[in-house]
Amino acid sequence: MPVRLGYIVTEFPKTTETFIYRELLELHRAGHEIRLYHLTPFRKHEVVHDFARPVLDWAEGTGYLGCKALGALGRGLVRKPGAVLGILGRLVRGGLGNPAMLAKSLLILPKCLYFAEQLQEWGADHVHAGFATHPATCAWMIGRMTAIPYSVSCHAHDIFVSRSMLDFKLGEAECVRPISRFNQDYLQEKIPRLRTRRFAVIHIGVDLESIQPTARSVGEEFRVLYVGSLEVRKGVNDLLAALAGCADELGAWRCDVMGDGPVRGELENQAQALGLTGRVVFHGKQPVREIYRAYSRCHVLAVPSIIDGKGRTEGIPTVLIEALAHQRPVISTRVSGIPELVRPGDTGWLVEAGDPAALAAALLEIRRDPAEADRRAANGRRLVEDEFDLVTNVQRLVRECLSDPS
Repeated sequence: MPVRLGYIVTEFPKTTETFIYRELLELHRAGHEIRLYHLTPFRKHEVVHDFARPVLDWAEGTGYLGCKALGALGRGLVRKPGAVLGILGRLVRGGLGNPAMLAKSLLILPKCLYFAEQLQEWGADHVHAGFATHPATCAWMIGRMTAIPYSVSCHAHDIFVSRSMLDFKLGEAECVRPISRFNQDYLQEKIPRLRTRRFAVIHIGVDLESIQPTARSVGEEFRVLYVGSLEVRKGVNDLLAALAGCADELGAWRCDVMGDGPVRGELENQAQALGLTGRVVFHGKQPVREIYRAYSRCHVLAVPSIIDGKGRTEGIPTVLIEALAHQRPVISTRVSGIPELVRPGDTGWLVEAGDPAALAAALLEIRRDPAEADRRAANGRRLVEDEFDLVTNVQRLVRECLSDPS
């Protein structure tokens, strides 16, 4: 049966959250109705990929303390004072150890009550929080105000950085969807309330119909690719150090860095200091079509993720799934759920986080043994077909999390 789904995110639009927009588009293609609610103001200067433009028509937001939000708060206090006061009390108790999260939760309360009114009037069947942070808080508030069932996806730093309030936000959810088995094990270990509850581990999927395996380039130049935001937790500094350490042994090579972020300037300075100017090219943010072209041209995608000082790290990076879907070799690190996709000796190369020497050794192995690289890339494509197909995984999401079990 078609589902009327309210989907909640923190920021919209966001270039790096293509996996969410693909999931929404597939839900819509399958006949479900979507309304997307964003908690922060609309990001009018953000790049919107061409494929994601239909999602713009489904998005709605409102000011934190505007007339709509404050009106909803007032009506809630008049019509359901017990529910509103119960929400306030639970937020305060749950947020005492994390004042910043508590303050943000209180700030979004009025607009979440407004979203609750909108969803109830629309006749929503279900609410899904795209992350376990503030979107899950909002979905929980909506559930308390309307009894509309909700579910939560759990990705990475939304559960790793702080576990504040997760016990009741996830504990009251109709379904908790970790995107990796690692995340399920982590939640059950850290939050006693969740040890006996049912999870639906559903990986992020990619649109395999639009991605065909590409043959390895036979040119002399060995092409290394990085795609993603330029943040400390991405470990791109380790990739640059690795390239500098094996530059002569690699022969003719170049590295394309696609993405932007707060440490771009530091990385450009590092590349220059290491003598990599001209060989490492920083392209900035790129449209999906250019990223897909880069996959087809590269000899290896490197994703050297680490755990940063605040505990932020990866889930299972979508770029790794996309590269394997293109049947390109990949190197990544042993953090979070990445080993569920990148399996040493089988679907790619896996090294310890923060180890440029190991990264360099993997690059050299791929350079020297292209047949082995092709074998692992082909295995990776088959694994993506089996476990990371967008259509199949969205069907599972609907069946296991979004539909009425009765």
